[in-house]
Amino acid sequence: MGLGAVGLLSLAVGCGEGEENPERLFAPPPTGISQLSLSAHGSITLLADESTACVIDSYEVRIRCVDRRGSVVGVFGREGEGPGEFGRLGGLVRGLDGTVGVVDTGSNRFTVYEPSGTWIADIALPGAAVSLNPTAPFGESVLGVSMVTAAAGSGRTYTLFEVDIASAEVLRQEEIPPMPVEIQCGDTAHYGLPDPSGGWVLIACRGHLVFLGADGQAIGIQAPTYVEELPTERDVARRQAELGVLGRRARGPQVRVDWLEGYRNTPKAYHLVFGSERFDALGRLWIPTQRDTHEFSYLDVYSARDAEYVGTVRVRDRMMGFDLAGSTLVVLVERRLGPDDPDGIADRAVDWYDIGGWR
Repeated sequence: MGLGAVGLLSLAVGCGEGEENPERLFAPPPTGISQLSLSAHGSITLLADESTACVIDSYEVRIRCVDRRGSVVGVFGREGEGPGEFGRLGGLVRGLDGTVGVVDTGSNRFTVYEPSGTWIADIALPGAAVSLNPTAPFGESVLGVSMVTAAAGSGRTYTLFEVDIASAEVLRQEEIPPMPVEIQCGDTAHYGLPDPSGGWVLIACRGHLVFLGADGQAIGIQAPTYVEELPTERDVARRQAELGVLGRRARGPQVRVDWLEGYRNTPKAYHLVFGSERFDALGRLWIPTQRDTHEFSYLDVYSARDAEYVGTVRVRDRMMGFDLAGSTLVVLVERRLGPDDPDGIADRAVDWYDIGGWR
């Protein structure tokens, strides 16, 4: 049986109804709260000690690290091109030795810091990436996926790279494999990330996932929780703010009405943000979704080895990003507006959860 046949057979089974299975829903209470300042960026990383989380302050162009009690561990960085300065903050990733790595997509640079803000090293990253997402904690090398948008809207190219931190030597660089199965809503992957045990996970349209094993076997499924859902006005307002920030950075045109109308009338993607997915220590893939995201948000968990849905973790408020290490889950959230928000601006915080009891 060929790859296409394997994928089509798997896609025919268990396509989503968008309903939660109570037996597979885990809704832990938060164990800690860290209040944060306003920012438009959703990147967060949980450091190896499981007690320190670092986030991006996009308006101040700096990094803020806090503990689960809300105490500030370190604040560092500023806008610029010199040491300790950032052109455009793209993402964060933890180091295995307790450090934090910062991706600067403005200068294609990866910088390593202690959470207090002490500079350790920086290296140039290969290619001119529109966005770049580390896919795993780093040790002696950093592994990530870069995305380059082709000219004249002819598509995107995704490339996996691995760079040695000490020498800045490129150890590995390869394009993400093409979609190996047929999917009714399209034949290209929206995004791909490497499976730590070998192979790839390709994320496609309408909640379709393709698990491509190291042996070349492909299994495609549709997320059982996926449901077509149009953006709310809250979603549209956030999109407008994001497009406005990008336009100002690029010194380009202001946000166009037709862009917003197109977004308003297009069903939301299944996944929250490209590159926000994470593998845990058990080899399970965690995908933050765009489902609901008002009173609660949802992370769907899969066994990449078995290409099966494991369950869903529900957290409170609107999720902007997450990370997990060991038995600790941190979620960067935007609170719901209430009577205590007369300025009309939602509060921002990190919620801490213990997931040790859920396997």
